[in-house]
Amino acid sequence: MSNIKEMKKVASDNKRACVFVQNHLIFVAEKEIEGATPLEIQNHLDSCPGCALLVQRFARAWKGMALQEETRPTPSFFPDLIKRIEAYEELSPGRKGILAAAWRILGPVAAAAVFLGGIFAGNEMGKTEKVPAALEESFTGRFLDSIDSIPKGSVADFYVSHQNLEKEDLE
Repeated sequence: MSNIKEMKKVASDNKRACVFVQNHLIFVAEKEIEGATPLEIQNHLDSCPGCALLVQRFARAWKGMALQEETRPTPSFFPDLIKRIEAYEELSPGRKGILAAAWRILGPVAAAAVFLGGIFAGNEMGKTEKVPAALEESFTGRFLDSIDSIPKGSVADFYVSHQNLEKEDLE
């Protein structure tokens, strides 16, 4: 029975050690690179192949990142870039200048024309003579007829009557 307790304790300690290694992977990898891994962590890595492989791979990647050279542009990069930008701006100022000026003038004119066209169209549509439909043919007439046809004592009658009573109480 004591062997089972010891096994459970080792397994739970092993899980805690795995969690520690995973949560502190950068620290463990740096110590692995330096060759100064703490004894407790080294014991765990010796007994846990999953954590050992994880730390080994991460340490290799971490070390590879540290060894990369810092890249810097050549001394002529920025002067060449400025020359290219200036050359581009020299080629297109006429086109951009004319288009920009035309848009500044024609943009508001176009918006005003659309707005006035809408007003004019609405005015013309409103000039047509419309004969109001007879009460029997209109939606309102049919709606009122449908309210009159609600059976007394029904749920719909309750809601219609209840709302009308509330309105009367407010007045």
